Amino acid sequence: MKIVVAICTYRRPDGLTRLLGHLPALRDADGERPALDVVVVDNDAAGEGIAACDALRASYAFPLHASAASGSGISAARNAACTAALALDPDVVAFLDDDEWPAEDWLAELLRVQREHDADAVGGPTRSVFPEGTDPALADIPYYGADMALPDGAPCLLQAGGNFLIRASTLARLAPSFFHADFAHSGSEDLAFFIHLGQLGARMHWAANALAFEDVPADRLAPDWLEHRVVNVANGRVRAAQMLEPGLAATIVRTGKTAGLLVAAELVGLASLVRPSLATRAKLMRWRGRGKLMAHIGRQTVRRESY
Repeated sequence: MKIVVAICTYRRPDGLTRLLGHLPALRDADGERPALDVVVVDNDAAGEGIAACDALRASYAFPLHASAASGSGISAARNAACTAALALDPDVVAFLDDDEWPAEDWLAELLRVQREHDADAVGGPTRSVFPEGTDPALADIPYYGADMALPDGAPCLLQAGGNFLIRASTLARLAPSFFHADFAHSGSEDLAFFIHLGQLGARMHWAANALAFEDVPADRLAPDWLEHRVVNVANGRVRAAQMLEPGLAATIVRTGKTAGLLVAAELVGLASLVRPSLATRAKLMRWRGRGKLMAHIGRQTVRRESY
């Protein structure tokens, strides 16, 4: 089996170098280092990611391919990574982002679930690593990291593009525009990608033990960052559904869910006056409702972290 690990990077040469440093520690089911190629796509004109690859290439454990993406935004970066990976004629392509690094059995677990369930795509959890001294309660907020919290092997609609593996033949079905340009600066391009895959009949499963870890910079601990993140994610989810699941009936259902969420947020807010532990939940619900409502009225948010 030929394996390609594809990485998008943007102005994080240190994070990329850390990720590339972890890949040689990967081990397969027999405890051996797997054979694979690594593709890095840099979406910044300064080319810091390409320079980081150039510094490692001569002594690196795997063939290392680095190139620049044309166009701005996360969709352009992911599309360039898909194209570069498929050009190597792999059987499967696994994806990581430049602020992540994998556990040593990350790839083995993705491949195990893919094989056991004959899956077209398999995703795993991304766990956040917070700065020392961070309030432990932040770890329970689902907008840090990406974990569907499903049983190992469970069928699902995947959602996050930072930790997953896909059959090359399945990926090629979406060429050349794998990730939609409408989400280039808002995010949720990955959710739209997986919804489209599901509509094509792709089988997706969850690999609960295929762990990747994500660095959380100090600026992401600020309440305004979290508020923006929640609003933006909710906005992108509705927009992805609007694009790929149109129609009056679907629109009515989505609108009804948003209305219900906004009402529930206010009820939980009232309850938090008696049970202060509910205050964070109420805020998250309000922010989600606001992001969804903005999408319903045609307003698109822009995420702060952008490729």
